[in-house]
Amino acid sequence: MEPEAIVVGASWAGIWTLHLLKQRGVKVLLVDANEDVGGTWCYTRYPGCHVDTEIPLYEFSHPDLWRNWTWSKRFPDRKQIQAYLSWVTDRLGLRKSLVLQTRVQRAEWNEKFATWTVSLSSGASYRTRYLILCTGYSTVPFIPNFTGAETFKDSFHTSSWPEELVWNNKRVGVIGTAASGLQIIETLGPQVAQLSVFQRTPNFATPKRQKHYAPGKMDYIKQNFYPDMLKQRNSKTGFFTVQHRRTFDDPADARQRFFQSLWEEGGLSFWFGNYADLLTSREANMEAYRFWRGSVHARVHDKNTAEKLAPANPPHAFGAKRPSLETSYFETFNLPNVELVDVNEDLIQEITATGIQTRTKFHALDIIVYATGFDALTGSGLAIDIRGAGGVKLETKWDTRAEGNGVSTALGMMSAGFPNLFFPMGPQAPSALGLTPQMAEIQGKWVTDCIEYMKARGLGRVEPTVGSEEKWAKEVNAAAESTLFGEADSWYMGVNIPGRKKQPLCYFGGVGTYAEHLQQAVDTGYEGFTMAYAGGRSSL
Repeated sequence: MEPEAIVVGASWAGIWTLHLLKQRGVKVLLVDANEDVGGTWCYTRYPGCHVDTEIPLYEFSHPDLWRNWTWSKRFPDRKQIQAYLSWVTDRLGLRKSLVLQTRVQRAEWNEKFATWTVSLSSGASYRTRYLILCTGYSTVPFIPNFTGAETFKDSFHTSSWPEELVWNNKRVGVIGTAASGLQIIETLGPQVAQLSVFQRTPNFATPKRQKHYAPGKMDYIKQNFYPDMLKQRNSKTGFFTVQHRRTFDDPADARQRFFQSLWEEGGLSFWFGNYADLLTSREANMEAYRFWRGSVHARVHDKNTAEKLAPANPPHAFGAKRPSLETSYFETFNLPNVELVDVNEDLIQEITATGIQTRTKFHALDIIVYATGFDALTGSGLAIDIRGAGGVKLETKWDTRAEGNGVSTALGMMSAGFPNLFFPMGPQAPSALGLTPQMAEIQGKWVTDCIEYMKARGLGRVEPTVGSEEKWAKEVNAAAESTLFGEADSWYMGVNIPGRKKQPLCYFGGVGTYAEHLQQAVDTGYEGFTMAYAGGRSSL
């Protein structure tokens, strides 16, 4: 039997959207390339891999799914998260709807029947009314094109870490210092013979403050804190604390005490819970940055190293790139076997069979780790050969080249010319700024509400108008221009990969505001979207 909907990707958004569609009586399949659910938490297995969002913010808000699951840590590791998502899948009775170890290779729109023909790596194909891409925003790895890289044997991206790898007492080079690089660096530093860290941009990391919970402690937290924390998660800002004061409303000593309180609280508090003007005022941002920089310099013994890790003149505003969470990252650079190489000063010229040659030095290595990030937000969707109305490819519509037109969406959920195609956790939504389970719930509900609305009226085709895309582009650009986010050359802005167009790929207006935009579309009968009977073009 042909499914009415196919969901691609079995992580947070995919699992929750599958659940909601089944609840609404939609015949649906979920296809995923991995051997089990979890997405990145299934296949990313580097040492030290943890989430940087604390529980209960990093779990589903449905009471049954938090009351009956117990975490052992404030910030769970990847094994716990994958186990949780597997348990959720079983708890919700979703296993029979999964097609695992299978890739979606191609999807082509058939205008006559108003359906997608979806071709799988297994050789099977389905005709389905709705195609929902829950492929994640950080799943396609990016590795720079270094001269000679192919000659070095034991090298790999953080997302494809070999579980059998032995790194103890080896000479390891890590290229990149974002979240995965940081976790690998602080884990491997004390265990390897030599660790060479190649840094382009400092990581403005803040303390994790990990906590371990006994079962009884978790019961206490659930009873006394879960409801309020989950309510705050869905607040107007989408952050777990709301700070209404502006930086210079407080005198200097009060500002320092406030910064210190956030520092001691740990987690994302120094980013999410800071003064209201942290990311709108350059002066306010520098005030927070100076506190952060002073804290780093107090922990790093060598002043030259400390300056590279926390320079007097920051390369971007604090928080314009997502700060990572650390436990011993900065102290790692006090170890005698760890060196920091600033590739802005000492450029990587070549990789050989035995190491990395920079402008001034050859670094002999046994292992090279590429912690160089991902083709974020658009890469996973464009990895599938998707052809919409008139045979137009999605990669043509979303021309991400520097000279291209860039990405265009309506509400970060659909794109004109690609009917019945939804992409939760994709570009031009708060995907990378919201909390992943929260976004999965918000966007999954919008998708299922839209499909239910159409089914109730006998409709079979929906797509946004070009005008609604233009309207949303103005909203996305205005939100970026009102903050300091847009100034950084980050993956939020699409330019972590050379040759890409700089444009906001995230919506910076806040999760609460975004949810209001989604609800407005529902309340107006999907104004800005054309709906028609299957095979028909008439707008309703």
